[in-house]
Amino acid sequence: MNEALKTQLKILKLSDIKPNFSELARFYDLDRRTVKKYYDGYEGKAAHRDKPSKLDKHYDLIKQKLSIRGANVCAVYEFILSERDPNIGIFADR
Repeated sequence: MNEALKTQLKILKLSDIKPNFSELARFYDLDRRTVKKYYDGYEGKAAHRDKPSKLDKHYDLIKQKLSIRGANVCAVYEFILSERDPNIGIFADR
């Protein structure tokens, strides 16, 4: 996003002046809805999501199995799926 646009929107907001979003959009070559979104306080998408993995609870087992010579990630996953947690590959929220 253009820093000049962000600065201009901050100035207009602090001055309690409602901007002409269409005019600003033409000037900065953006969609007017994008300009309004940033005027309303949009900061952009998060750079990183802290979403836990379904395999986090099996971390020690994974570490142990991968230390065995000849073991690979796919085999360890299949072991966990068949022996420990058969529901790990199923989406519960869908």
